[in-house]
Amino acid sequence: MKRKLKITLAVIVLLIIAGLFFAKNISSHTNSSQRSAWTDKMQLEYANALLSKGLYAEAAQAFEVYIEEGGTDSKDLASICYKLGNIYMDLKEYEKALANFYKSELLNPGSDYKQEMGQKIVAALENLGLSQQAQYELESRTSIKPAAQSNEKIAVRIGKREITNDEIDMVINRLPEQARKGLNSKDAKLRFIREYVATEVLYEKGKKLGLDKDADTRAEVEDYRKQLVLQKLLRDEIRKELKITPEDVLMYYKANKDRYGIPERAKVSYLQLSDPAKSDEIAVKLKQGQGKKIGQWIEKGSTFLPEGIGESKEAIESIFSYEKGAVVNPVKIKDKLYMFIIDEKQPQREKAFEEVKTQVEREYQAQKEQQIVQSMLDKALEQQEVEILYQPKAENEKVGK
Repeated sequence: MKRKLKITLAVIVLLIIAGLFFAKNISSHTNSSQRSAWTDKMQLEYANALLSKGLYAEAAQAFEVYIEEGGTDSKDLASICYKLGNIYMDLKEYEKALANFYKSELLNPGSDYKQEMGQKIVAALENLGLSQQAQYELESRTSIKPAAQSNEKIAVRIGKREITNDEIDMVINRLPEQARKGLNSKDAKLRFIREYVATEVLYEKGKKLGLDKDADTRAEVEDYRKQLVLQKLLRDEIRKELKITPEDVLMYYKANKDRYGIPERAKVSYLQLSDPAKSDEIAVKLKQGQGKKIGQWIEKGSTFLPEGIGESKEAIESIFSYEKGAVVNPVKIKDKLYMFIIDEKQPQREKAFEEVKTQVEREYQAQKEQQIVQSMLDKALEQQEVEILYQPKAENEKVGK
């Protein structure tokens, strides 16, 4: 019985091994078939096509895949790493740019673009705030000279520096949508380029004065970098969590109808009163239409009177205590007396949902976004077991006693 059990177990083990071997062969065959259907050449053409269409991030990913396969000689691979480094420079991903430049150097130390790549390595280090490393690179690369003109179209020359059309396009593409819409005309784009170039010139001047190495400047740059990262994190989280339906917006409107109504309002004319004894005379002039009209509506609950009259809660309350056609008793505003006549008056009314739909959607979305952000902050504090021990200084400590 024991011998029979051992034989059975042995057969089972052999079947499992055979099954694994068979599955592995099928998987290997499938992967091999997939690789043969999509060649390295096709991957390279795909990456270049993405780049030509201005899809820089997607092109970079496609080049990464090609480089990982490594299906070409060292010189060609070095050239592709250099191209990828340039893409990452345009994307402001300087760490990845440096990684690819250094890889290109190792693959082809004597390349035709060695000097130009050396300049870009120094620029990437500077942009990362690594000024000492950049200086070391500059000194160690004694042969660095102004790069020869590339095939890219030059948009601007600042001394020896050249700004390409692609760089300008990248800057414009990073602008908010509304700002981009304002650059449709040739004149608007030229004005933008002039301003961009001016900021670059001033930035270089600031660097020459050593302002980029100032401790306060570096602290502010670090704070700004944190804010940018935080804003992107919040945007991504809001995009993932925010879900608003038309039913949600309608319910929010119904719960806050009083916020979207038009308050009671009036239009008035006025005359200044120099002598209180002449109030009857001024009232007659107002009724005859000789008053100065205030064209805009005055809303109940406000305190502001236009036409340079100023602020007066008392005057507004007096106006709304009268009906259309009535003359308001003299009211003192600052050091002057005024009399008003009610030209028009409208009662308070609610706005229909369709009238305020856009405003309601915007306000509801803002409220939901704030809730998401607050939830993130609360969870972050809970997860890290934060304990706040700060205590304000006593008054005697503040004055150094």
